[in-house]
Amino acid sequence: MVIASSLVQLRCFGEDTCISIPDIDAVVMVQQPSEPRITITGVERLSWPASDLRAPGGIALFQDLHIISTVKKSETKTDSQQHQSVRRPGVMEIIHNLDYCDVLVLGEELRAEQESLQLQRGVLTGKHLDATNSSSGISVYGVDSMSNYEAVIRELRYFNFQPSHVTERRFRLTCSELNGRYTSNEFALEVSVLHSAQAAERVNHVVAPPQYLQLLHHQSTTLDLSPTHSSAVPSAATVLIVTCIAALVVVVVIGIYRIHITHQQDVRLNESNGDVTWDSGALNITVNPMESLEAPQGAAEDVAEEEEEEDEDEEEEEDDNITSGESDDSEEEADVQLPTAPNKTTHWDKTTHSF
Repeated sequence: MVIASSLVQLRCFGEDTCISIPDIDAVVMVQQPSEPRITITGVERLSWPASDLRAPGGIALFQDLHIISTVKKSETKTDSQQHQSVRRPGVMEIIHNLDYCDVLVLGEELRAEQESLQLQRGVLTGKHLDATNSSSGISVYGVDSMSNYEAVIRELRYFNFQPSHVTERRFRLTCSELNGRYTSNEFALEVSVLHSAQAAERVNHVVAPPQYLQLLHHQSTTLDLSPTHSSAVPSAATVLIVTCIAALVVVVVIGIYRIHITHQQDVRLNESNGDVTWDSGALNITVNPMESLEAPQGAAEDVAEEEEEEDEDEEEEEDDNITSGESDDSEEEADVQLPTAPNKTTHWDKTTHSF
């Protein structure tokens, strides 16, 4: 603050008398201009699966980025009783232009053959901005509004074609205006690389207390910003669903195969049954007459033997002294009678029996 004082003398000339005027001292205070304060807020921790890092689109690092500039101002109020000036500090948001924003890689530099930071040239179209890229980070420069800087930095993407060698990466973002006279806070971002599926999804979270909001509302507040990116780790439910679908496909294939086999067996059985043809006509059974003749002949011989025995008994009763010659005659008679028995009892049936 600069204080300047000056003395002014006034003289009045009159014809009769001279008017006296008291001396008045005036003081002019010149204050320094308010310095703008650039504040960067956003998500400070991200968790991504390794598969997303090597995807064609990579991952967005600063999608929730916010850049704001504020200045302090003094509100002067007059106390009528004490005639004293009371100054109260305040905060007012202003629209400033930035000169550049740098995204630096903390720790080991980027491996050119494995990872990179990329920014599409189409994002810079229509803006007074340009960008340079290197293994240590990327720089966006040009005198342009904060909103244009936000839009460009939100499109910055990180690629890693071999994420198995990386567990985490850290980046730092800073912005400046008036050729570096005013710089922002250092916004640090940590990216964790997930190499395996986990039971529950990891949620990115951050607690960011922007100081300019505290000054605007004259109170201490804490702003919790929830991220728009959550880890896209496949859950156990996804694995279970894939397993169930595979099992269902196997069961369907086995069922179709069994139905096909059963159908082939039925076709073969029908073909084998079709080869056998049955004659539904009358069944003719022919009886051999020689087989039926053997039975009557045996019966005739039995009858002849019985008659012969009866004749012998009668002859023994009539004459016990019959000679051997007479017995021979009786035997001859019996021999003559033997062939007559079957002639009387045997009748040939020359007809054919049909059933």
